Order: sequence, then structure tokens, then C-alpha cells
Amino acid sequence: MRAALARRLSGIDSVELGELPDPVPAAGQALIRVHGAGVGPWDVGFLSGGFPGLALPFVPGQEVEEVGDGAGVQPGERVYAVLFPAGGGFAELALASADRLAPMPGKVNFVEAAGLVIGAGTAYEGLIDRGRLQAGETVLITAAAGGVGSAAVQIAAAVGARVVAVASPPNHDYLLSLGASEVFDYHAVDWAQQVRAVVPGGVDALFDGAGGQTADQALDAVRDGGRAISIVLQGTLLQLERGITGESFAAHGGRTRLEQLAALVDAGKLRPQAETVLPLDQAREALARVAARHTRGKIALQIG
Repeated sequence: MRAALARRLSGIDSVELGELPDPVPAAGQALIRVHGAGVGPWDVGFLSGGFPGLALPFVPGQEVEEVGDGAGVQPGERVYAVLFPAGGGFAELALASADRLAPMPGKVNFVEAAGLVIGAGTAYEGLIDRGRLQAGETVLITAAAGGVGSAAVQIAAAVGARVVAVASPPNHDYLLSLGASEVFDYHAVDWAQQVRAVVPGGVDALFDGAGGQTADQALDAVRDGGRAISIVLQGTLLQLERGITGESFAAHGGRTRLEQLAALVDAGKLRPQAETVLPLDQAREALARVAARHTRGKIALQIG
């Protein structure tokens, strides 16, 4: 089978197109023919060598849409799956555990479904499971135009929350179209004060995908006793004051999460946002675009 692979974990430039033996499923696994694979910052991180223990050659790709066979999947059934942390999605064939795949939403194509797996799954876990976001609350979302952020805006709006987003000006209309009520430019020195001006007392919750100075400023816009969830830092968020509680996390997901996302898509409340779709032989370019951190929506590979 063809695959985009790395024979050493030394960054994006180590990725090359090559041939590998077809994978053989073990008990509880499905053999799947990959049609689309989402490209995310997690793939860039694995290729950097910061996660020891990965088998070589390593095939990136943690989120895929596939046609499966085995492990409770009927031959030819359209499914989407989480391959974290083993990867393998940037290939014509891959293996997925039965508890980490589910029927893909009926209203999307292969590539769109692939882009939902980790991006939207992370947004759902952060906002709903960890952030306990409720209807009528106000949530501030940083890095809102990215793959995770685009899903977070829609999921927050779907539960009836008021969404305040942070992004560069070219993405403001895009985020308003996804359900944001207000959008602010993170380049502005006083953007957190601008948020406070339209949300007196501060927002109820923060979903941070930016980190760094943007995250520090965002905390100033959270009300006393509010919540802060980050997908950037590891461990508990530092420097939380004024009774703000928070944590950071890395979502892995599974069948239940995929079923929840499919329900939102089929209900018309979550639309996949595939900014760029590239062929498998341009996997390195797709990874480089993600690493630059200025993408809108999701970047995906079309494989089958």
C-alpha cells in the first residue's frame, strides 16, 4: 500500500511517500480502506520526536474516514475513526479498534468526516464534558478559526451559549457565519477589555486553543468564579485567580464521542470546515500549513 511515512522522527521534512506491507488486523480491529485523513498539530508533534516509543516507520494520521471490514463493521460500511496514538491514517489502508470507530455522519463526504474526528471531538470534550457549558452562558473561544476552534464555535452555539470568538480580522465574517455573536481581533492590545465592554462582568467560560499571551489576556475576560479550559498546556492551568477554575487536556476520543458528533452533524448543528484538501503525495505540504498555525478550518488529505 502507498503511505506517507517517516523512517525517523526528525520533523516534517522526514515525511516521504513510500510503500508498506498491507496491515493485518488483530482481534478487535477493523481493516479499513482510507478515503480521507485529517491533518492536525498533533501529527506535527509526533513527527518532532517528542513522543518516545512510536514504532518506525511511522505513518502520521490520527483521524480518518474509511470503509471498514471486521470488528463488528460490515464490509464496505462507511465509518470514521480515531487512530491515536499509533497513527496510520496517511495511507491507503489502516487498522482501527472497534471501540474507536463509528458510522460516519450521513450528510458529509469522506474528507469532511475525517476532519471531525479529533478537532470536533476535542471541542466537544472541552466545552461539554470538562467545561460544562450550559444554554444561556457566554463562552470565549480563542484560535477560533482553526480546526478545533471552528468546531467549538458551532458546538457552543448548538447548546444555546453566546459565543465570543477571537481571531484575525479576515476570519471575522467566517466565524459569525458559524454562530459567533461577536468576534475580536487578538492583535488589538485591549481586546480583552473590549470583550468586557460587551459582556459586563466577564464571560462564564474560556476555551483556549492559542496559549501564550493570548491565553493570558483571555483570562482577564473571564468573570470571577468562571471556568477556563485549554488544549495547549499540559496539566492544570497556571496563574488562575479570582476563583477561576480550569485545566488543560488532550482528547483521545472513542466510539461514543464519534456518535455524539455524528448526531450534531445529522441535526444540522455542526458543519465540517475543510479549508484545504490535498492528495496523499502532498502530505508534507499539508503538515507544513498546519505547523504555520494560520489555517482556517481543517486541512485534510484525500487518499482513496
